[in-house]
Amino acid sequence: MDKSVFTKNSFEEAADHKKIYDLLSATEQTAAFNTLMAAAFGFVGQAWPKMDKTIFSTRKQHNGTKK
Repeated sequence: MDKSVFTKNSFEEAADHKKIYDLLSATEQTAAFNTLMAAAFGFVGQAWPKMDKTIFSTRKQHNGTKK
């Protein structure tokens, strides 16, 4: 493992990810987002799961006026 890549940071520096992500291209930001989402929701190495649309429903909005 290349230990020269890592640096000692304060808690504030370690928590400031925006400056790092701003240096990435849009493609690299998308790849980072997909990796983090896969890790957070447990589908690492799998295709992005389809959204379960069966729990959603539509209804007509009532605007409060009577005819």
